[in-house]
Amino acid sequence: NKKKKNALSKKLIDEIILFLDSIKNNDSLRGIVFRGKNNIFCSGADLDELQQITNKNKNIKKLTIDMSTNIGRLLEAIRETPKITISIIDGPCIAGGFGIACATDIMITMENSIFRLSETRLGLTPIQIAPYIFNRLDYSKARLLMLMADTFDGKKAHQLGIVDYLVNSEESIIKILNKIKSQVNKCSPNAIAITKREFSSKYSIDIQKAAKIFYECITHHEGQEGLQSFFEKRKPSWLK
Repeated sequence: NKKKKNALSKKLIDEIILFLDSIKNNDSLRGIVFRGKNNIFCSGADLDELQQITNKNKNIKKLTIDMSTNIGRLLEAIRETPKITISIIDGPCIAGGFGIACATDIMITMENSIFRLSETRLGLTPIQIAPYIFNRLDYSKARLLMLMADTFDGKKAHQLGIVDYLVNSEESIIKILNKIKSQVNKCSPNAIAITKREFSSKYSIDIQKAAKIFYECITHHEGQEGLQSFFEKRKPSWLK
């Protein structure tokens, strides 16, 4: 959705999870490519849902917990699928969208793509996506990126080691995809599924605990101020 910038609405999350579940036992399908339309990978949380929270809806606890839990469920579903997963980033890749990319097995990015971990600038926390970022980077680099709410391009993402392939044209993307397909086809689907399952079992996240911490941040006065300043297009009170 161009207007929503491929935001992670509950409807979109449910559809992706349902799709992943439906192809889990399809032996003819070897891999899944995640790519956003209109040169936008994913803008993160759905702004309409965030707006409801900003307006201090009486159901703020349920809305917040559900939003964070749903993103956690999606990332877990991507991580646990027995198929090879590939993300192609050719535009903004923000917050939860960053988490989706990091949850995939292989990341391809255009040089001018924009990666952003915006949570702490809004008084929020990236704790739900943190394990997936730690899985892509060493601890100190990942920690710094999340603490400082960094923004960087695809070239920097490749230099940091977050992404696997750096490209500058659609032709290059197709060439790399064909190379990956060729390599995957040489591997046993069962062996890939088992290997992924065992790797996944070695690191896990408490989705409900992460959602509770997210709720605590979003209901803190700084979380409310961060979201309000974002929607009002002004600086938050802590930025002098």
